Amino acid sequence: MYMQHLKTRFPTLQRLLVKDLMSKDVIYAEVPGGRDEVLSIMRSKKVTGLPVVKKGTRKVVGVVTRRDLMKKPDEEQVALIMSRDHPTVEPSDTISKVIKLITERKVRLLPVTVNGELIGVITVSDLVYKALANSNLTTPVKEYMDRRIPTIWEKTPLPVAYSIMNWAGTQVLVVLDDNSKMVGIVTEHDFLNLGEVVYKQRTSSTKPSSEEEWDWSVSTIIYIGKGQLSLPPKPVSEIMSKQLITVPDFLPLNECAKKLQRYDVNQAPVVNAKGELMGVIYDVQMIKALLETS
Repeated sequence: MYMQHLKTRFPTLQRLLVKDLMSKDVIYAEVPGGRDEVLSIMRSKKVTGLPVVKKGTRKVVGVVTRRDLMKKPDEEQVALIMSRDHPTVEPSDTISKVIKLITERKVRLLPVTVNGELIGVITVSDLVYKALANSNLTTPVKEYMDRRIPTIWEKTPLPVAYSIMNWAGTQVLVVLDDNSKMVGIVTEHDFLNLGEVVYKQRTSSTKPSSEEEWDWSVSTIIYIGKGQLSLPPKPVSEIMSKQLITVPDFLPLNECAKKLQRYDVNQAPVVNAKGELMGVIYDVQMIKALLETS
């Protein structure tokens, strides 16, 4: 009964195709190429991933993401960092197919190709901003939010915070103060902007200088393979975003999509009527509502 209600409220999804939502102004990386160039593009354009083409052509050979860069800091060549088996779609493919690929393969970007040639991209943001925001889907946010809230203390050193983010398998951490009050948010992008890859022969870290239970003295180097992502021993509070973009748990999905677009974010803490933290809503969870209407 509920699903039928959604279908009657948003019937046009069945007719939406990739060509209706894709972005034609494509930013891409090339092979051969280096990580510094890719990182520079990601930082300046504020994107999380790039299609990769063979230099001098538009032939798609893979996709490189900021997570790829952070997982393989010892590699310099884009060809050794990128994912080669990344799925692609064609302009005539349905949006339902796109959503299934994104959710099943856990990716945020799909190159759009014709005969293997890059003509555009379609992203989670395209689905949220162009489809969901303009839909009649009024399901409350609380139905799709993640109740597992990744939190961290504001005085946690950045190397520790980054490790926690990796171990938790999340791309965002909600920052709490000494009174457990939400005071900010830090994302994977913040670490990528701040951290630098350095190379050292030694692979041992400096031990804490004290044995106190709450001593946060740690090495400022996080080791990943041969390379090391260097982060300064600053507290999270110095790099977190203090502008908290929250959404009430009763907010309709389409209105939430508009708010994410307005502030150019892909997630937001969810609060109840008392302002208490209830969960986090992610754009990739929101697009599942579109899939359920098809």
